[in-house]
Amino acid sequence: MIHDASTLPLSGRLKADLCVVGSGPGGAPVATLAAEAGMSVVVLEAGAFIRPGQSSQREEEMLPRLMWYGGNQTSTDRRLRILQGHGLGGSSLHNINLCKRVPDSILKHWQQQRGMQHLPPQAWHALYQEVEALLEVSAVPEAAWNAHNRMLARGSAALGWKHEGLSHNRTGCVGSGFCELGCSYDAKNNALKVFVPRMVAAGATVLVQAQATRVLHEGGRVRGVEALALDPLTRQPLGRIEIEAPRVCLAASATGTPALLLRSKVPDPSGQTGRSLRIHPSVIVAGDFEERIEAWKGIPQTVECTEHLDLREGAADRTWIVPVFGHPVGVATLIPGHGEAHQALMERLPHLGALTAMLHEESAGRVKPSGELGWSIRYTLTPQDQAELARGLERCARLLLAAGARRVLVPGDRALSLEAGQDPAVLAERPVRVEEVDVSAVHPMASVPMGDDPATAAVGSDGRHHHLAGLWLSDGSILPGSIGVPPQLSIYALGMHVGRRLLDGT
Repeated sequence: MIHDASTLPLSGRLKADLCVVGSGPGGAPVATLAAEAGMSVVVLEAGAFIRPGQSSQREEEMLPRLMWYGGNQTSTDRRLRILQGHGLGGSSLHNINLCKRVPDSILKHWQQQRGMQHLPPQAWHALYQEVEALLEVSAVPEAAWNAHNRMLARGSAALGWKHEGLSHNRTGCVGSGFCELGCSYDAKNNALKVFVPRMVAAGATVLVQAQATRVLHEGGRVRGVEALALDPLTRQPLGRIEIEAPRVCLAASATGTPALLLRSKVPDPSGQTGRSLRIHPSVIVAGDFEERIEAWKGIPQTVECTEHLDLREGAADRTWIVPVFGHPVGVATLIPGHGEAHQALMERLPHLGALTAMLHEESAGRVKPSGELGWSIRYTLTPQDQAELARGLERCARLLLAAGARRVLVPGDRALSLEAGQDPAVLAERPVRVEEVDVSAVHPMASVPMGDDPATAAVGSDGRHHHLAGLWLSDGSILPGSIGVPPQLSIYALGMHVGRRLLDGT
């Protein structure tokens, strides 16, 4: 059953064999496998249960319902915007459905550096095949590429740069273009659609509007989870809930999970918890075209440019380029200018296209708990990553101009504009500084990196915590580092893997 904790009595206690914190791609598979194996399972989800028909396709309504901090989460210096979702189904409710595997070069590096006894490359391959079948992952046909994505393909072809189509986990898509606001048409094969019905049918109890605040433990093993029921509008606590369980699986995201561990004083002699956050920082360049692009229409992000993406260890080129766009409110907050100048740009909205350069970074951030419910994120780009992001700006500008843009715009406190015919090399002349250029991220990961040596990792490659019996982790936090590609598919794979290891370990 699915219950809204905000409507339940103001305090309560439940017992279960397993408590799973988080219902996204990492937590939903664990809860499903455990419930189908006969365990009593309680799932805690901080966000709401939003049915597809309740996705209104309006920014002011859906962003507060789907995103942490209403989509305004930033680093502590407020210079870096980090988007994360919540709700029954986690970030799979709002993501764009991109599915890519971690390349073998990274999997082999992890094996050499972290052991990965339970997750060698061949195990990843098998998990990917299984999850791709479950989610019905397939290449988006070229006939379904919208004008925005065809623009990237056109620019790449003109420059002779490597580009290709992408695969998504969607069926029955009508091309509404509102993916990041939740799918009204239930076309996303996400955690809510694929796993939640199975876990509920198997007897799992799901509490939404219930945010875990602490892992309860004593004598070296877990004994449950403490949570708060939240008001759906104000997000303020209404009452306290305690789940008594001998097994706990944290799948609260790469920010929520380390914050929970640290707030709960879960032992970690390795000192790694919360210290190695990767986020794939990205920059945006917009192009103003004579023709109508209407980038909001159709399936977003179906084409990629990988000319400057080398995912081998130590590679210099680490930039992945895809189209990016928003709806009117989001665009208005990004484009430069004020008053009449800003209005003039907004009137060009049908003619604007934009690309993002996402970085496979070397930089690492830090997550700490903040108060009873929140966390803080500190993140500083290394000089090498600043320089590579600057090259990303140049590459995006070259692509847009090659595709026919009459000018390009770089949003930020000191907005830059180049007319057709100007050399984009000027954009790469100095490193990206987050106080000058808008930098954002949508892929938090690697904040509690797994490894088989308890001296250097808090959690093993089976998902089991090295230092607290009965505790498991299953989300992007346990990826050993940046993966250079969207993490959705890999987090589903981790959910299946950790769920099975948890059952084997009972």
